[in-house]
Amino acid sequence: MSFRTKVIQVLIDINERMVFYPSLRKFYTAALKDKGLSIVDVGSNKGQSIDFFLKINNQATIFGFEPNQKLYTGLKKKYEQQANVHLFNLGVSSNNGKLLFHENILDETSTFEQINFDSEYLKKKAKVLGVNKNELVVGSYEVEVTTLQSFLESHPGKYFDVLKIDVEGHELQTLKGLFTGIRENYPIRFIQIESHNDDMYIGASAGEIGDLLQKNGFFEVAKFKHGFGDFYEIIYEYKIKA
Repeated sequence: MSFRTKVIQVLIDINERMVFYPSLRKFYTAALKDKGLSIVDVGSNKGQSIDFFLKINNQATIFGFEPNQKLYTGLKKKYEQQANVHLFNLGVSSNNGKLLFHENILDETSTFEQINFDSEYLKKKAKVLGVNKNELVVGSYEVEVTTLQSFLESHPGKYFDVLKIDVEGHELQTLKGLFTGIRENYPIRFIQIESHNDDMYIGASAGEIGDLLQKNGFFEVAKFKHGFGDFYEIIYEYKIKA
């Protein structure tokens, strides 16, 4: 990773801490008052969301999924002393199996989705990073993926306060692996989704995501803009009582 890329990552992190996370923290501090919180973090990256929820409740049980082997190794070392953080070196998608994972120069934007190299947003991003747009993907390789339905089946009777999904354009496929039609009720209160308003990924559709969530009983209750770019964090709450 170049020095320029490292500087940009630091600036993004500072911006998020100043602009985005304070608003998100205010929402969850008011909404999550139970002592024994359970969180599912799909796309853990470097542990930003894990740290966020542990600050709200340091006794929260967190299940984190991260397909990038290098990032997963870092997460294991970072949380090796915390028995309440459970980590999986897996991707999450619509089916169990293997998928091609595209590792990007900014690891926050690595994805299972096909990247649209004609995207104007992608061209601007490459210019900011000082690289050719074709250099944004530094490697592609197969990784194991599971479904959220499989995860729920492996934890029968357990209730989850938040399911956070940040998978860079693969959100729809991730949700399809949850809403498989084999259950009527979901043991999840909030689903937090990162929503992009750009064309960086082929096939990504915010409208389809919203429709699928509403069809299965989850309705938008909050929306927070990130400190950079044209994308938001949208929180949906389950409105059908079990």
